Amino acid sequence: AEVLELLKWNEGNSSGHGLACVSWDGAVHPDQFWREHTFGNVRERKFGEIWEDKSNDLLMKLKKKKDYVTGRCSKCKWLDICGGNFRARAESVHGDIWEPDPACYLTDEEIGLLADVPLAVE
Repeated sequence: AEVLELLKWNEGNSSGHGLACVSWDGAVHPDQFWREHTFGNVRERKFGEIWEDKSNDLLMKLKKKKDYVTGRCSKCKWLDICGGNFRARAESVHGDIWEPDPACYLTDEEIGLLADVPLAVE
């Protein structure tokens, strides 16, 4: 039970809400792998001002990403644990930040989408 609670607290990938990347030029990105999006520059504004900027739609949505993920992620019984995981990967593959993470290895049955379907015909 403690492990499950810790996983829920962590919510999978933390890009844009638990971690950021400040690049050499001062640009603030969601993480070190996702430099296509910039939230501001620490040479122009304090990091805290950038990080809490409610006018930055993407940054605010990343802080509540479970509310915005779509497809199988939005219906997954494990969403509270992984939070939809890595949004950069979803954007790279699907062209949409909120599409499911293509690296999710769980089957539809494992995420609870096929709960009413029998496993085998007897």
